[in-house]
Amino acid sequence: MCEVQGISGEEGNFTIEVLQHPRYVDMDKCIACGLCAEKCPKKVNDKYNEGLIKRKAIFVPYSQAVPLKYSIDAENCIYFKNGKCKACEKFCPSGAINFKDTRETITLNVGSVILAPGFKSFDPGQFDNYSYARLPDVVTSLEFERILSATGPYGGHLVRPSSKLRKKQIEKHPEKVAWLQCVGSRDINRCDNSYCSSVCCMYAVKQALLAKDHSKTPLE
Repeated sequence: MCEVQGISGEEGNFTIEVLQHPRYVDMDKCIACGLCAEKCPKKVNDKYNEGLIKRKAIFVPYSQAVPLKYSIDAENCIYFKNGKCKACEKFCPSGAINFKDTRETITLNVGSVILAPGFKSFDPGQFDNYSYARLPDVVTSLEFERILSATGPYGGHLVRPSSKLRKKQIEKHPEKVAWLQCVGSRDINRCDNSYCSSVCCMYAVKQALLAKDHSKTPLE
């Protein structure tokens, strides 16, 4: 919801200008009851859950979000696209919806700055031999993390994503799971990443142990 516009000062005394984007929900009034999301008719891919499920145009990013307040995704909201709907405003019991909300610049005075730029995850869809873009049961490590998470799309149950795409959603559980290492790294011919990721071996072992623990059937 915010972007850093500028940093000035010195160690122990920094001034930071932050651009706060509108969330279209009054945080003082929002009681996080979830009724707005329940009534919202617009569904979009849930980025936090790696697109494995859908979320509504008014949402909380994840269940432990701080602050635990809803916000409206203006890019996908039906009202912001064609001027119709306002279902969230109609059903909100505390009158927290504010479609006239605007962005504002906030100045913060802090003693330290932590740089956490993050990273861009690798898209294996460019490698046809892995069939990632074609087969829903071929997933990335981040997608598998969400599958195993108790707060994830399947409640921590080890489920084949393809079984959730059918009209009759009958959960199917894998009997065998294989981990492919070094996809997107140690390869200068197709992705220009010659280095080792230094983490995939460790999380593959961790995920294998968790997968066996979460599986309802014997897993190879």
